[in-house]
Amino acid sequence: MEEIEIMPGIRITSHRCLWMPEEATAVVADLHIGYESALEYDGIHIPRIQTAAVQESLAEIVDLYAPDRLVVAGDIKHEFSRNLGQEMKDVRKVLDYLNDRTEVVLVKGNHDNYLENIVSRIEMPVVERYVQRGVTIVHGHSACADRPLVMGHEHPSIKLVDRIGAYLKLPCFIHLREEGIVVLPAFSPLASGTDFTGASPTDCLSPILREANVPSADIYACTDIGLLPLGPLSRLEGLRL
Repeated sequence: MEEIEIMPGIRITSHRCLWMPEEATAVVADLHIGYESALEYDGIHIPRIQTAAVQESLAEIVDLYAPDRLVVAGDIKHEFSRNLGQEMKDVRKVLDYLNDRTEVVLVKGNHDNYLENIVSRIEMPVVERYVQRGVTIVHGHSACADRPLVMGHEHPSIKLVDRIGAYLKLPCFIHLREEGIVVLPAFSPLASGTDFTGASPTDCLSPILREANVPSADIYACTDIGLLPLGPLSRLEGLRL
């Protein structure tokens, strides 16, 4: 399945985005543009593949859904403490591309220090939270009592293990149905994040999830062939391929 409606008017998709068709709004989280630059600054060199991969995946979403707006739920950039030169160029390149094709709203994440400086010349809104059709969208690094709530920050994944111990780790959506919380997978292909296999609230990065009934959450893994509904997290510990 490429899309699953988990709340009225809210769908999750195999493109690692949330889609609100009545509002023509797509939501993604955790781009972490500039990850390679931050590693290079620390003397670690990897191929510069992420920015191109992120832009290509965003282009697929724009082409497929033709959204009136794209909301990025935090961590647009990667480096905490400074704006690296190449990171600034990469962020501006991706945002310039998007700005030519749709309205873009940037919800600020904990990695987004100095983001306003980067986007000042394109006059793109940077906000702490965004509300669309009664749904609050935040990054998730700070407490938020609003419900229903869409968030990122956690980079959720799930681990499927075979009989000899080899495993496949997949990004996933987390849906706390009774609590009205949806956690988006990281959009960055390099962000591993929290493994929710057998996870408890104390394993979570977000204060929102540390107060939630995490074992009751429904898990939807993102695969190359679509979304894979895996059911409640409490049943997944020790899941085998």
